[in-house]
Amino acid sequence: MSDRETVGAGFAAPADSNGSALGAAWEAYLSAARRERDSAREREPGLYPHYTENGRWHLLAVDALSSWGETASSERLAYEHGNWTAGFWFGVMWLLALDGDDDAAQLASSQLAALAPRSVDTTTHDLGFLFSPSFVLPFETGRLTDAEAAPALAAARTLARRRNASSGYIQAFGPIGDHRFAGTSTIDTMLNLPLLWWAAATYGEAELFDVARHHARLSARLFFRADGSTYHLNHYDPLGGELLDRGTFQGAGGSSCWSRGQAWAITGFAWAYAATGEMEMLEAATRAATYFWRHLPADGIPPWDFSDSSPDARCDASAAAVAALGALILGGTLPDEAAAAVHWSRGTALLGHLAACINDDDEQSGILLQSCYSKPHDLGVDGSTGFGDYFLGLALALANGRLDLRTVLGFDPEARRGRKGASRP
Repeated sequence: MSDRETVGAGFAAPADSNGSALGAAWEAYLSAARRERDSAREREPGLYPHYTENGRWHLLAVDALSSWGETASSERLAYEHGNWTAGFWFGVMWLLALDGDDDAAQLASSQLAALAPRSVDTTTHDLGFLFSPSFVLPFETGRLTDAEAAPALAAARTLARRRNASSGYIQAFGPIGDHRFAGTSTIDTMLNLPLLWWAAATYGEAELFDVARHHARLSARLFFRADGSTYHLNHYDPLGGELLDRGTFQGAGGSSCWSRGQAWAITGFAWAYAATGEMEMLEAATRAATYFWRHLPADGIPPWDFSDSSPDARCDASAAAVAALGALILGGTLPDEAAAAVHWSRGTALLGHLAACINDDDEQSGILLQSCYSKPHDLGVDGSTGFGDYFLGLALALANGRLDLRTVLGFDPEARRGRKGASRP
């Protein structure tokens, strides 16, 4: 982190992080998104941004499923997560369409059919990441009909099938019930739950609400350390449901705090609080946020793992983008106006810092620079990521009033509280 200081030493809003600065950041985002729109027209169909290397997107086929493959040594098998990021490109295009860009809307709409078959993919928990930005967002903004958004409901039902019968966690990795991964659960799943919250609210399927709620409650109890930091990966006994061990897949170590995982927790639990109104969810979101901001460098861009204090630690601006969205959700849902204002201010301040990371180079791919896909695997360690690009845009749209909170969430938080599976009024 070079000579960056932590929040305890004085994180603060940039001097110009007012409404006009956030508006300028939104305009810069749209400009970068238009470059992404134009470059997408030149790509081979079915390939989508994953992360950048040397300023260019590493693309993945939309139908790439999680799988086992040989490592370089050919002596053992390695797990590949497949394409879990394609949905974010669609989300960026739909955000661009908020500015009246019908070309972006048409481009996204024309490619939805390529993503739709993933709605019955039983090999991953990342169906929320695939279908919320691509199908739910345009449904909520009036660009898709119920019939056209049907793949999102199908994906929600598929995701619910990953619920473990013993303790209620949602299996993270691998095919449902696969003995190698049946016991896995990650903090990332918390931000896949919005697909379930939306489907339950929109179509009145109480079972989907219950699956999400049970997973969130278990995660609130078992993913946190005493200091408010989170584990990345929990292993459970898939038969008895008992917690066996906790560690990480993408963090620096089992006892470290992977910054993007902490951000997943902030926003995932904030979303869960909006969906349920339950204090357990709010307390979890607040604990995660308190730790994140306490350890956030003064420039607002966290290291990829909070334990990495080396001078050359890689940054992860995508973690900041996700956390900013979570802060805005808390700011928009808390009944205590003073507490809500603190969270909203945190979110807008962080977006003010992130404005400096928006790509303005026509020769470079991506929108949000200084992001890190996976440091332990040396993949996309300094560039853009599909999720960073999308969540930055979603947060900026909310902060600038281009989207309201009800549209971002996919349900009315006031109407949803205490009404499991209730249809949208």
